[in-house]
Amino acid sequence: MSDFSIRTGNNGTVFLDGEMNFATTPGLYLKLENRFMGDKPIENIDLSGVGLADSAGLALLLELQAMAGRQGHRLCVINTPDNLLRLAKLCEADKLMELTGRDHKGDEST
Repeated sequence: MSDFSIRTGNNGTVFLDGEMNFATTPGLYLKLENRFMGDKPIENIDLSGVGLADSAGLALLLELQAMAGRQGHRLCVINTPDNLLRLAKLCEADKLMELTGRDHKGDEST
């Protein structure tokens, strides 16, 4: 099982670091569910620290979007890994939530 960490920023952003896969998502869900139930709403989830993300990670994000909707707001997922963006587009989950990819301006692969 891979380690992960969750950090909360000042502006309603939660930063995830590690892997979002079948092994880690149950623990991530429990920890994030507690944060969603808190007084301060989570508006953004930053995945810049996430390496591997599979369909379990996508399912987790969809559930978090549903939680946000029940609280009356829409969740933004930023710095989404490319493989997760492709998966979301393939199954049209990108139409259910706002996903923003990573900025690759610094890449030397031209």
